[in-house]
Amino acid sequence: MGSRVLGVDFSGASDAGRSIWLTEARHTGDGLVVDDCYRAADEWGTDRERAHAGVRRRVTDGFAVAGLDFPFSLPQALLDEHCGGTWLGLVEWLSTGGPEDPDTFASTCRSTARGYTGDGTAALRRETDLRRAALCPYGTRVQYQTYYGIRNVLAGLAETPDVSVAPMQSSGRGDTRVVEVYPAATFGWLGLYREGYKGDHRQRRSANLEGIEACSVDVGGFRDTYESNHDALDSLAAAVSAGRVTADPPRLGPREEGHIYV
Repeated sequence: MGSRVLGVDFSGASDAGRSIWLTEARHTGDGLVVDDCYRAADEWGTDRERAHAGVRRRVTDGFAVAGLDFPFSLPQALLDEHCGGTWLGLVEWLSTGGPEDPDTFASTCRSTARGYTGDGTAALRRETDLRRAALCPYGTRVQYQTYYGIRNVLAGLAETPDVSVAPMQSSGRGDTRVVEVYPAATFGWLGLYREGYKGDHRQRRSANLEGIEACSVDVGGFRDTYESNHDALDSLAAAVSAGRVTADPPRLGPREEGHIYV
């Protein structure tokens, strides 16, 4: 495996390029060194389709591992109902002939969940969501990220011979491993601020940044970028978690549900 690592803080908004940030880093004998940090809009424009296509291409640009901050899959009960029980079935469902937009996607998932639970519960979480205190993957706050992340980014990567989307695809399939990350879980694992560090809270972002640096991470000349912008900082956390991936860890849930790597 090579030394280059990519971390992506993702957005599914119509102007997604404004909010998507990427951190490029590499492993050295002294730890992880940040080589670049930039906004997708500055590379590919603000438009969602163009920004997502740019992220998809960048992932295949010689990185050993790329960490993307959005849910890669759904709870197994929903996969069984709509996708033949498999992750590739989910990719196909969202890419061809399935829900036409994030709202329809979320509504369909909620309806299926209510029928599955029988008690009116509409928000199901994957086992990995429960372990990492992550949100329901089709909840209001993340439904756009899940829908467009799978449809616009993972669908293309799943068909790329040199890429494996973990843990659903074999790690021996390609040179680049793509993993799901969750910056809040990364910060929590480090004992830092899981929340409350966005917006005007620069001091808390600074504390999170110092906590990351203490883990042998050299942020180079990007300190002000990370302290000024929480999306940029989240892309750093994504890179840190991605950089820790060496093998698939033990999973308590079904493989097809995916795994949040921390």
